Amino acid sequence: MAWLSEISSSPRRLLRAFAVGAAVIVGSGAVTGVLADLGPGGTAPVRPFRLDQVRLGDGLLQEKRDRIKGFLRDYDARKFLVLFNNQAGRTNPVGVSPPGGWEDGGLLSGHWTGHFMTALSQAYADQGEEVFKTKLDWMVNELAACQEAITARMDGELNSSSTSAASWIPTHPGYLGALPEDTVLRLGPPRWAVYGSSLDNNTWAPWYTQHKIMRGLLDAYYNTNNTQAYDVVVKMADWAYLALTIGDKNHPGYTGNLTREDLNYMWDLYIGGEFGGANEVFPEIYQLTGDAKHLETAKAFDNRESLFGAAVEDRDILVVPKDKIPGRRRPERLHANTHVPQFIGYLRVYEFSGEQEYFEAAKNFYRWVVPHRGFANGGTSGNYPGSTNNVELFQNRDNIANAIAQDGSETCTTYNLLKLARNLFLHEHNATYMDNYERGLFNQIAASRADSDSEDDPLLTYFQPLSPGSNRDYGNTGTCCGGTGQESHTKYQETVYLRSADDSTLYVNLFIPSTLNWKDKGFVIEQETAFPREDTAKFTITGEGPLDIKLRVPAWVRKGFQVTINGEALSGEEVQPGTYLTLSRTWQTGDVIEVQMPFSIRIERALDRPDTQAIMWGPVLLQLLGSPSGGSGSYWELSLYQYLKLDGDYSSAAITQTGATASGDPLFTTTDGKLTARPYYVGDAQAVSSYFRRAEPSVVFGALDAGVANRKRDDGLPRYDVPVAGVPSPGADGPTFLDLVWDQAPFATHDAFVDAVASTADAFVAAGVYTADERDVIVAKAAEAEEELAPDS
Repeated sequence: MAWLSEISSSPRRLLRAFAVGAAVIVGSGAVTGVLADLGPGGTAPVRPFRLDQVRLGDGLLQEKRDRIKGFLRDYDARKFLVLFNNQAGRTNPVGVSPPGGWEDGGLLSGHWTGHFMTALSQAYADQGEEVFKTKLDWMVNELAACQEAITARMDGELNSSSTSAASWIPTHPGYLGALPEDTVLRLGPPRWAVYGSSLDNNTWAPWYTQHKIMRGLLDAYYNTNNTQAYDVVVKMADWAYLALTIGDKNHPGYTGNLTREDLNYMWDLYIGGEFGGANEVFPEIYQLTGDAKHLETAKAFDNRESLFGAAVEDRDILVVPKDKIPGRRRPERLHANTHVPQFIGYLRVYEFSGEQEYFEAAKNFYRWVVPHRGFANGGTSGNYPGSTNNVELFQNRDNIANAIAQDGSETCTTYNLLKLARNLFLHEHNATYMDNYERGLFNQIAASRADSDSEDDPLLTYFQPLSPGSNRDYGNTGTCCGGTGQESHTKYQETVYLRSADDSTLYVNLFIPSTLNWKDKGFVIEQETAFPREDTAKFTITGEGPLDIKLRVPAWVRKGFQVTINGEALSGEEVQPGTYLTLSRTWQTGDVIEVQMPFSIRIERALDRPDTQAIMWGPVLLQLLGSPSGGSGSYWELSLYQYLKLDGDYSSAAITQTGATASGDPLFTTTDGKLTARPYYVGDAQAVSSYFRRAEPSVVFGALDAGVANRKRDDGLPRYDVPVAGVPSPGADGPTFLDLVWDQAPFATHDAFVDAVASTADAFVAAGVYTADERDVIVAKAAEAEEELAPDS
């Protein structure tokens, strides 16, 4: 780290262009009469706080954050500049090599530099530790020098020490990259390079890499006020405009400017056309500069030929049959992490253009994925029988149980799904977005960092396999998920609180120990909680004045959501799970809000095969430890209904909390099979199962067996839009009789339970599943079970 002390930090000015940015906001994507904020969501009706306004407290997420901050603190940033220096003709320190992995000089080199800059900026914003800013300032300064040296070659200024790697002449000014500019331009006409590994002829997501570098520079500007980063990223944006309009003009086969058809063809190239969320940065640069060409650059990334129009019209075509592929080159199944971030960019275009179709496309796309392709951990993507063997691709609609592959659920995709849900909430304020955000955050994202330390390895996941008895691999130097993971674990505080654009309302979205310093409003709000290890939260308010505080009531709440203010229970408010509870009053310093939201065990069934199930504890997925005894492909089987009482509470006897880890993470034991279950977020490499198979062969009420098979009704199963080999659609694994009875729990009285059994049995008789005689036997046995089903006192 001694080399960093040689770099003097340049003076920083206040963030500029605020007035310019506010002036260019138009249309329904912005709130009228209110100045825009800088950055993502800065024109929305609900807006984020700056990262430095929220301080993360002690707890699970702080533990994960500190481990990645340790990596950021110790990792040698000079590694990131080696390949950039090569392209700029600048010398490198002796003995310093690139990071490795995909950052090895191959066709995706440079992307990790952007992720690292974003992570450094967020780590600095978190607690103001200068080590992160010093390292970031050095990187920005070096990248600026590389950009300047590359552009200077257009005027014949060739560094005498330049290697062959720096002998090329750029086509347009402002290019910055770890590879020659040609690796980006060749994606389009006249060469139409395809995905591959040849540095001379192929391409691999060049605009993805450009996006990561630009995002890192913008975050350096937003989070640390590094104005040199602003200068570099604006020059990159100027270059991008030329590259996407004029194009590869120095190539002998050049025929003229790029057309809309050319751009559509580029973005439909598998992997090669992946551009991450490149379309998100250009509207922000439009806001900063007032130059409308940058908004046009953002629109150049519209995937108009094969997806955008369908998203606007709400036609789910993420997976299509071979004979119905839209466009000239898109595959049957779309790559999940290629396309999720595109819609984050569309929201940004909407915010600065007011064009409604961009918002509709993003909203509809998100609803195709969640819940129709969502796993219990908040992730998506996986194989299914008869599909191409690529677990990074979307599965067909409603295919959950048959898409649980050995790999799958790519961490990058969940990172982007959370960004999309958050940005949609800023416009629609639907609590469901935050329920989904919480699920992904406390499961896949928190689990993506190993619970151990390393100075030279980020110890992050790529895939998080969900199949029975699988384990996680931690590492991922140089990969996409190794990059986004650094970002995820340094911004846990970003969505805890949001505010209305007019500052009249505070949204409390997540239960995470934290302190909000809202200087403009004159409030400091401290949240004390051990969530998700415990189920209470306490908010202490410093400041005076009127404010609406909206507390999110999670959709998973089953045992009530109790709120007190200064010790007095809230009255007159009907609390509904999956909504916000508004506390509207004039607050005083010392006011205390306390929330109790008792966790409960609930079972979530896969949409397409309800006997494939997951155990949830509040927002947290519980995983069963160990490998099923049946070998590869087999599941743990559990029988649980025999342990339920009228309250339907699994945690009373079926799956009980029996201990805790040294960190305070709860441990559970299944009464059937004596299996141990623990929270998904625990970061080690043990064999675990995220799903199990429900085995309930007979209709039972406690220990009483009706002697009738617990049959299934298949008429409610989804019909796959694309066939799955060997799996009939809608299938023959529908919900059982007992599933549908216990879905109605809790029951206030035994008579109410018997009525539910009778009405459900009547429906099964009408559907031809049970005979009238079987119905009578079942109802009679339910009536006998009053003592069996009485809740424990």
